[in-house]
Amino acid sequence: MFTGTLLPYQVEAVEAMVNRKKMLVAYDLGLGKTVLTIAAIEKLKDLKDITEPGIVICLSSLKYQWAEQIRKFTDGGANPLVIDGTKKQREEQYADALAGGYDYVIINYEQVVNDWDYVSKLGRGFVVCDEATAIKSFRSKRSKHVKDLKSDVKFALTGTPIENGKPEELYSIMQFVDKAVLGRFDLFDKTFIIRNQFGGVERYRNLPTLSKTMGSASVRKRQQDPDVAPYLPDTIFAEPILVEFDHAGAKLYKHIARELLADLDEAVDSFGSSFDLFSHYAGEKTNDVMDALKGKVMSKLTALRMLCDHHDLLNHSKTTSGYVGDLAEAGHLEKLVKTPKLSALKEYVENFLEQDAANKAVIFTSYVHMVVLIKETLIDYESAGYTGAMNAKEKEQAKVHFQTDPNCRLLISSDAGGYGVDLPQANLLINYDLPWNAGLALQRNGRIRRASSSWPVIVIQDFLMEGSIEERQHAMLVQKMSVANAIIDGEGINEAGGVNLTVGTLRAFLENISV
Repeated sequence: MFTGTLLPYQVEAVEAMVNRKKMLVAYDLGLGKTVLTIAAIEKLKDLKDITEPGIVICLSSLKYQWAEQIRKFTDGGANPLVIDGTKKQREEQYADALAGGYDYVIINYEQVVNDWDYVSKLGRGFVVCDEATAIKSFRSKRSKHVKDLKSDVKFALTGTPIENGKPEELYSIMQFVDKAVLGRFDLFDKTFIIRNQFGGVERYRNLPTLSKTMGSASVRKRQQDPDVAPYLPDTIFAEPILVEFDHAGAKLYKHIARELLADLDEAVDSFGSSFDLFSHYAGEKTNDVMDALKGKVMSKLTALRMLCDHHDLLNHSKTTSGYVGDLAEAGHLEKLVKTPKLSALKEYVENFLEQDAANKAVIFTSYVHMVVLIKETLIDYESAGYTGAMNAKEKEQAKVHFQTDPNCRLLISSDAGGYGVDLPQANLLINYDLPWNAGLALQRNGRIRRASSSWPVIVIQDFLMEGSIEERQHAMLVQKMSVANAIIDGEGINEAGGVNLTVGTLRAFLENISV
């Protein structure tokens, strides 16, 4: 039985979920998707629509958080079981699950694939797919296995159902929820996407139709909605802080950019507009020649991003990265001494923490080694680190330390902390660098913008190297978010039923280097 208290805007979602039983729960970040999902499942159990245990699939770092929430919001009868540990330990836990006594069996996505022989035998009174963008690619093994888990009650939870501005991502998630909603992919593709002769996306169309179709199969609330906003802290999205390169850093940046331009010229000469560089991040394969060229481009693009953050990232990766190793061998790394962005961060954070002893900050970076460098630079303040190198229990301990210890003023995280980690105790979130993925950018910012926030006002602050590739990343994220808003919320749709794609090419940006 659900024993929690729902906010008024959550009640509507629970009623819709109970009535339809298969839904995309696209509530914005921080609006309580976990709580309202538990409420819906418990009500369906009370109605006898769910009569056997079910499965919650989530990120590894969120398994214990789910178990904690289930215990908190039920009367004790809904006993959760977290599958975790070594292979032998997991086998014993699966045996316990099959023996009964547990209403919620909580697993992570990797276990759906690796432990399929056990997972496929679990009770399926319901299947919850948390952070459902994990199955945004319908070609992956993970997606295929998750979609093979049949149930009459299915909920997919994500505040960012379209992460990269691609309607195809939403299609994949809806295959899990209810295949009938969006129908066959070939018809979906022809209806909503205009492709060029090479198969690349030229533009989108008929987005009002797609938005209306999704309305019947999803529940959606946004942070700015009138019935939601009063429960959230006021959020200041500060103008990005632009940091200038030092002389040595600017010189190396220009050198790498020139070499990257040469690779891009080769790509255009060989493949024309079919060369989709950013499909690399989605793990999409093309042909060996194109994939090799993408690798060359990405190695230089990554080197530019590392240089923007800290030259020690290049030194740290020179033994594992062929291109960075070549830079080191040619002596290009020897004169890199200053750390302009990290110095700017240190000054900003120290000023913020000194303003009020209660102030707490979360700092995100794309690189695990950068977490170490930031912690060392801010050593005067107690901090918790949070990275993918930690196991689920270690991550939970780091999160709880930050949440409960007033002396722990900082949580410094890689993107491992970008999904599902509630940090309402912080009133400042800093993006030391930005991801290419718009969904991840939103997820990061959502860690402190929550209905449970301890603060009336919070600040989101980005750091960018002036004139660098980071400024293009910022513009790309804005554009990708506009596509997602058009599909999910019907906003920003032009007269042709599509979205204006305005960001210039990477090549054009690099040609106008201003560092």
